[in-house]
Amino acid sequence: MGGEAEAGTVAGALPVRRRVRPRPPDAAETILWEGRPSVAAGRSRDAALLLILLAGLMALALFLVAPHFQGSAFAGRPGPEAVPLVLVMAAGTLLVMGLPLWFRATARGRARYVLTNRRALVLVGRSVVAEALLFGAEMTVTDSAVSFWTPALYLDWRLRDEGPDRLRFDCLADPETPAAIAEAHGARRLAG
Repeated sequence: MGGEAEAGTVAGALPVRRRVRPRPPDAAETILWEGRPSVAAGRSRDAALLLILLAGLMALALFLVAPHFQGSAFAGRPGPEAVPLVLVMAAGTLLVMGLPLWFRATARGRARYVLTNRRALVLVGRSVVAEALLFGAEMTVTDSAVSFWTPALYLDWRLRDEGPDRLRFDCLADPETPAAIAEAHGARRLAG
């Protein structure tokens, strides 16, 4: 039947991405390597960026509110009782802006990277948040990360804003070790 699409593609176009959450490694798979992001490289960078962002937001909030303490024709001149309200509003703004960043940074710090004889996985707790099949995957290695791309890729929504659709083992002290294991199990190293 000439008009049918091959399994895994839509009429010869881009590969179809899996939408079903993958399962953690079981007895049928052998765990070959397991690691975590380097605490010094990952968490301290995220914490510094978060603190810089929050300090900037607080300065902006105070800059925008300060002229209103001079008074206006509509609201009059605020008294000292307005200061706690302004501080609560500034703190609320910081929480609304900062908590998503904090949750993301702590999730990345709790991530666990796993290579099995078939897959590269990123786990947070017992949940698989990213999966790439090793056989046929394209892999790039930098001084602190290993990235995998394959048509058989699953990325949780929490990881999609990090750039291209790649599964990444970020902030590694020794990225060559998992790269060599992945290469031995079917991943193809690209220059990069």
